[in-house]
Amino acid sequence: MLILSHVKFTPFAAWHVFVWFALQWGLWLAISLSFPRVMAAGSGLDYKVAITGVPDDKLRTTLEDISYTVLLRKERPPMSLAMLRRRAKRDISRLLKALNAEGYYGARLTADIDEKVVPIRVTFQVDLGPPYLLKSVEIETIGKDTKLQVKLPEPQELGLALGKPAKARAILDGQESLIELLRRQGFPFPRIAERKVMVDHGEQTVAVIFHLDPGPTARFGPTRITGLKSVDEGFVRNKVPWQQGDRFNPDRLTQVQKRLIDTGLFATIRVSPGETLESEGFLPVSIAVTERKHRTISAGASYKTDEGLGSTISWEHRNLLRHGERLRLTAIASEIALAAEAGFRKPEFLRNDQLLCLKLRMAEDRPDAFTSRNLYGSLLVDRKLAKGVVLGGGVAFKAADVEQFGEEDSYGLVSLPVHFGWYTSDNLLDPSHGGRLALEFAPFRDTFGSDLGFVKGRGSYSRYALLSTSPSLVLAGRVGLGCMTGAARDTIPADERFYAGGGGSIRGYAFQSVGPLEGTEPLGGKSFLEVSAELRLKLSDHIGLVTFIDGGNAFTSSTPDLGEDLRWGTGLGLRYFTAIGPVRLDISVPLNRREGIDDRFQIYVSLGQAF
Repeated sequence: MLILSHVKFTPFAAWHVFVWFALQWGLWLAISLSFPRVMAAGSGLDYKVAITGVPDDKLRTTLEDISYTVLLRKERPPMSLAMLRRRAKRDISRLLKALNAEGYYGARLTADIDEKVVPIRVTFQVDLGPPYLLKSVEIETIGKDTKLQVKLPEPQELGLALGKPAKARAILDGQESLIELLRRQGFPFPRIAERKVMVDHGEQTVAVIFHLDPGPTARFGPTRITGLKSVDEGFVRNKVPWQQGDRFNPDRLTQVQKRLIDTGLFATIRVSPGETLESEGFLPVSIAVTERKHRTISAGASYKTDEGLGSTISWEHRNLLRHGERLRLTAIASEIALAAEAGFRKPEFLRNDQLLCLKLRMAEDRPDAFTSRNLYGSLLVDRKLAKGVVLGGGVAFKAADVEQFGEEDSYGLVSLPVHFGWYTSDNLLDPSHGGRLALEFAPFRDTFGSDLGFVKGRGSYSRYALLSTSPSLVLAGRVGLGCMTGAARDTIPADERFYAGGGGSIRGYAFQSVGPLEGTEPLGGKSFLEVSAELRLKLSDHIGLVTFIDGGNAFTSSTPDLGEDLRWGTGLGLRYFTAIGPVRLDISVPLNRREGIDDRFQIYVSLGQAF
């Protein structure tokens, strides 16, 4: 409270005080009448925004995303109608530029503010008019003798289609494509000296002229490699797809980076051309790498109703001899197998696109169908024919003591395996599109005194189709086929025959239980046929559901007997997605259940999709 005491008011002073109070009250009243929507200090005006005359939802969203009137409505509401009008007026030029960028160079736009409604309504009325079409694209080179060296592209090679709407993004992308094409022709430093976009409102067309300065041509100069510790420099240099003096092409830089990534030896890889040319037009290249740790210990576990618990532990060295050689030692233990494996892989064997693979396996396999104590070794050479296409072959030997139904035989099988692979899927453990074709063929001959000989072949094809991205829905299908000829079924070792059933075959049936039987025991066959289909739904980053159906059989004949019925299984699966791949839980039931042979359901837990 303010208390005035001992103050003497003269008539003149009293008059001034009265005028001061009158002005204050008048100003307050004017503000109250003029701005009834100012609720409290700092709250600002409440209003809504509409953009009309734009039928394309995507274009309308683009306009809303750049409009200050829309973006600042809640964060910074205007304190007066005058401020709101200035905000809307400023938006008109911004929105027109955006419309021009979409090819609407004749567009008109007005802003209307209706202050009589609550909340205030701001309406941007757009008259798009017709989109202006691209009439011509010209490329003019500047510099000495460049016309004799540069191969200029046609507009369609730049993604610029004449007669189509002249969108700014397409023109800018075409400019970038032009620069990239020049770089591929050996010009490392091209630039657009000037870009002219000429709008003809009479014809409603747009003409574009690029003034191109290609700069000097260049050849690959010396390649400098840094960051190596244990990897041999010669191994890295063998990945370089150019020779010093070759004409410069940036695609080669991408190629060497991908080759180095594929080795799995490096955590970071940076391939950089020089910023200036050296003498005689040479352009140096720098390859800087950081090596990964080359030794890994890993372990895994699985559970399947028919096979029981299983576990693996492995140790791997990915740079054994400093040239990317891989040595992997693995121990496997489950209720149906005990095994120790060693695998050695040498890249660039005799030539850059070849891989030497050595394998040694010592095991005791004891599924229901047989017991096999065996030693296996192989030497194979793989050659990469094209991207995702591999052809390989070599020699293998397997010595085994095989027991089935109380009878035991010994074999020493020499084989000449050949395999072919064509892989276009996007992911090894969780593919969403593409396919996988795998074919294997091998003649066998026994070296332990018998005249046994036979030929074995098998193949599979899987296909993946992405039906939806949000949520992710993938349809996956697989077909497998195998045939053997040259010997009677019973003379072929039991551990080389074909069997069907189990988590990687026909879910719902026990491992190897589908096919010829003696009583309830599997005999195996000389051929098999399998088909599978899955619908994979990814609900979140970590959770997915699967429904599936599998079918197939193994046959006594050398080729599948289509007169015999296939056995079918179906079920549901849960997927938990991790950084290394999905963890799989499948529950399946047999649709052709055999009393006394098949259980009512099977459960499978492992890493990766079923196929």
